[in-house]
Parts: sequence; structure tokens; C-alpha cells
Amino acid sequence: MRRVHSSDLHSLCLVSISFAGVIMAPRCRAQSPGNNIAPVFINNAQRTIATVERMPRLPIPLAIRPWSTISKTYYQRVLNPDVRGDHFPMVKLDPQKPGFLIKTYAGQNYDSEAFSALLAVVGSKLAGLNPEKLYGVDYVQRAKAWYDPQIGIYRHRVGERSPVVHADIYGYWPAIQGLMLAAQYPRDAEFQHQAQTTFAAFERIALGLGCPAHPDYDVLGWNFEKNSAEGRPEPMNRLGHAPSVAWVLMAGASQTGDAEMLANARATMLWYAAHLGRYEISHVMGPLTAARLNVQEGEQIDMDRVLAAWFGEGTLERYPWGITAGTQLNGKTCDGLDGARWGNNGFYAFSLGTLQGPAWLVPVVRYDQRYARAIARYALNAANSARLLQGEGLDSTHQDHATWKAHWDKGNILFYEGLASTGPGNAHALMPYARGDAVLNGWNTGHPPVSDDQYLQQREQWFGNTPFNIALYMGNSVGFLGGIVRPTNVPAILRWDCTATDWFHPAAYPTHLFYNPFEQEKSVRLELEKPCDLYDTLTGRFVAREASPGFHLHLAPNQAAVIVQVPEAAHIERKGGHLLADGVVIDYRV
Repeated sequence: MRRVHSSDLHSLCLVSISFAGVIMAPRCRAQSPGNNIAPVFINNAQRTIATVERMPRLPIPLAIRPWSTISKTYYQRVLNPDVRGDHFPMVKLDPQKPGFLIKTYAGQNYDSEAFSALLAVVGSKLAGLNPEKLYGVDYVQRAKAWYDPQIGIYRHRVGERSPVVHADIYGYWPAIQGLMLAAQYPRDAEFQHQAQTTFAAFERIALGLGCPAHPDYDVLGWNFEKNSAEGRPEPMNRLGHAPSVAWVLMAGASQTGDAEMLANARATMLWYAAHLGRYEISHVMGPLTAARLNVQEGEQIDMDRVLAAWFGEGTLERYPWGITAGTQLNGKTCDGLDGARWGNNGFYAFSLGTLQGPAWLVPVVRYDQRYARAIARYALNAANSARLLQGEGLDSTHQDHATWKAHWDKGNILFYEGLASTGPGNAHALMPYARGDAVLNGWNTGHPPVSDDQYLQQREQWFGNTPFNIALYMGNSVGFLGGIVRPTNVPAILRWDCTATDWFHPAAYPTHLFYNPFEQEKSVRLELEKPCDLYDTLTGRFVAREASPGFHLHLAPNQAAVIVQVPEAAHIERKGGHLLADGVVIDYRV
């Protein structure tokens, strides 16, 4: 592998100018001789996100777990029907019945909730396992039992047939999980048919709610029988679910070429950008949807506003949930977690949103690299803090089930439902505290709800040696983190996969996000599968030609890079505001 000289690069020098107090760096690009591409200047200054600015560049302590390995181990335990132990196995199969049963909480009975079951199937494949042949079980085919042929979407439980689909994690999200399976198995004709019916079902919702001319998503869901708005009467479910519909329509348009579906997706996101809100994770695909729509027909959707909503910047009335930032408790940075916001910067963060968050935000940088540094800084903090949701890094007094974990989860693989800034009841002074809702509320524990003044006492008496607050419906998303992040030779500089969770994405070459949080320049070894040319969308230039596995990328302090592995000698052309290599877009902002 040869070193690259300035004459080899498809770029002229960067020129910095000052605008509104911010240092801008327009990119002057000149393509290689023979491609006959004229130089173009693009403003690609890195934009900030207020919440991320409150996060440290380097969390304290730096303690990033090997999530790719952790996620594999997790599913090998949770999806193994033959493992034995206290409250194991976590999964139950009936050879005579479709689907499978899996626990919602580790200490409870078996159930068929989609968040526990379907996300485990999708997550295990993301983690690098084969759920078609896992312990002799074809979980992929069994997952099809959640499909409702009457409406044409995946439902929250096997056999659910209500005409009402809630605009929340129990309604729209199971349908989204079904689409994830279709994206992972594009050669499965049944999955592809189910995807088509799902796209059609969500277009019915969009049209029923006024798209494209007069959309109004201030509803709780949709009744497919009455063709009218209806859903679970939880007021906060009105906040932020429009992106769920928009993402499905955008994915549908990408698969079908349906222009009306694409217009409805755009109308939905434009409505959301004007009526921002956030609750649980029904909003989580908003920035990715906006970024992809913007590169198709111009930047009509305000990315700054959509990202601010994603992080929960605003009043508690519209943003009762958000991403933790500026929270150091007991010497531990607790930033990048997703959950309910309490007063005085308090929080109750949950494993589900925390594990899902980077999977939906990291792909944004492929379409809009202006946010690469901010997103990478958030993702670093999330990857560092997620361990606390497992009780990793917490002593026995700062978690509910340390006694049980010491016997049955010694590697801290399983996840608590959440992490609170303070413990419940008389555990209030313990900060932070890993816990859940089942014990406190008496949900299927065989015990009454635990009173505030007796919490620590009862923990010692009985529930410390149980797994009632270990939540599989939360932790089963660990593959969404482990499947997209890898360590590098430099601690804290992570390699983030920008395509693995960009479901139904346009054609792409391997693309990864890197970020140097240190005060010194760092040299990062890239694990390339084969020799290739390396293009950085932030600088608008090829940083290497004929790079071989083991190539070292130099990153300045606080610098991010989005590196695309382009085939050697690919034909480079600019078309429609995009830069293409052999017909595949490698940069959407030229």
C-alpha cells in the first residue's frame, strides 16, 4: 500500500471563512483527470447539537464494553431453550405451534410481546449470529407468526387481530420490526409480500390523516375497520409518532418507486417538523427519515429542529423524554441514555431507547455529514454509559438484583429495565441506581408493591435474589448497538457502521464513522476487507488510494471522519448534486 501524495487527491486545499461566529470550511473539490468534473464549493461546517455539547468528549471513566462480543453472548443465553438456571430458560418453544414464547421480564412468565421476541431475532442477526439455525431453532420463520394478514402488518402479540393499531411501541413499532426482518432477508418472498402490505397499510393511515395536503398526526392511532383515528388513551402517545409513519412510507417508496408514497412521507415529516414532540421511541427514526428525504428532492425538512426534538430539547410538556447530558453521578458520566426526564436534571433512562438510539442516528451522517462530529460524540457517550444498565460498573448497593446477578449473570450480560439518577424510596441517596418497575409496582412478582420506606429492607429480604426487574423486552435490542460498533486500536475511537441499520437504504459501499475525542492527534488502524480507495465525506477528498488492510487514518483532535470504501479505479462523476463511484452515491452533498 503506497502513501498518498497531494497530487493524487480529488481535492484542492480547504479554505476557512468565518460566518456568524462559526468557522466554516467550504470544500473545493476537483475530480481526477479523465472524469472531467469541475470543482464545486460546498459548505460542510460541522453543526452542533445543544444536548451533545453538554456531554464530555471523553466520558469518565472511559469503560466501553466490547459490545459486539457482549451482544453475541447475550442472544446465546436468551435464545437457548436448553440453558438451565434460576428462571432459565428465557425462551419456550412448542413444535406444534407457530412463533415462540419469551419472557418480558426475566422473573416472569413467558409471553409473545414483539419487543421481546422480534427484536431478539433481528438483533441476533445484527450481532453476527444466524437466527435461522440457532440451537436447532429457525427463529426467522417462527417470527412470521406475528404477522396479521387482515391488516397486513406485524402485531404486538401472536394472534392479535384488533382493527385498532396504536401509534406507539405496541402498535406501529411491531410493524416496523416486521419490516426490519424483510430488509434482513430480501430473498424471502413471504417477507417481501408482508413488507408490501405493511407499506400499503401505513399509506392508508397517512391518507386517512390528511396526507399529502393537510396532514394531522395529533392522534393516538388508527382504526382500520372504521377508517378513523383511534388508539390507546395515553395522552403522551400523541407526541412524536409521525416519524414512525414517515419512515415506513419512505422505505416503501424506495422499494416500490411509488411517488405518492414518497410525497406522503415528506408531508408527514414536514408536519412533524412543525409540531415537534418526543415520547418513548416512536420518534427515533425522525432524523434519518428527514436526512434521506432531503437528499432526494432538496432540503425541505429542518434537520436542526428534528435533531433537537430527537435529543429532547424543550419543555417537559412536549419532551417528557430525552437524552441525558451533563450528568456525572458518583464519579460516573451517565450521558447518552434515553428515558424520562425528571426535574433538576434527574432522569429514569431505559435500556430499549438507549440501545436503539445509535442504530437510528449513526446512519444520518451518510446523508448529512454536517452532524458527524455531534452524532459520534453522542454515540461514544451512549456506548460508554450503556454498561450501567447491566449493573456493570455499579457496586451491589446501586442496583436491585446484585445478589441474583452474582450467581446467574456473572458477566453482567442481561439488562435492567432502566437506570435512574436516584434510587426509589429510601434508596433515594444512591446515585445512579439500576432498577425496574416490576418490583416497585408488584407486577407478577407474587408480592405486593414495595413501599418507598421499605425498599432497601425488602431488597435484602427477597427481591435482591430475583431477576424481576431484568427486562428482556429492553435488553433484547443489544444487537442494535453491538451490530454497528467495533473498537479500534485507540481506546474511545470507535468504528460505527453507517449502513447496517439503515433499513432499505440505497446502494452503498461500506461506510463508517470515526471520531477522535482526544486533545492529541491519533492514528487509527482501519480493518479493511480488501484493498480499496478511501473517501472522506467531511473533507470531500480521497484520503488514500489503494489502501490495504491495516491502513492508518490520522484524526486531529475533535475531528470526525465518514470513510467510504470505494472500489479501486472506480469511475467518479457528479450527478444531481451527488458524487458517484461506478454509479453508487458516495457523497450526497457536492
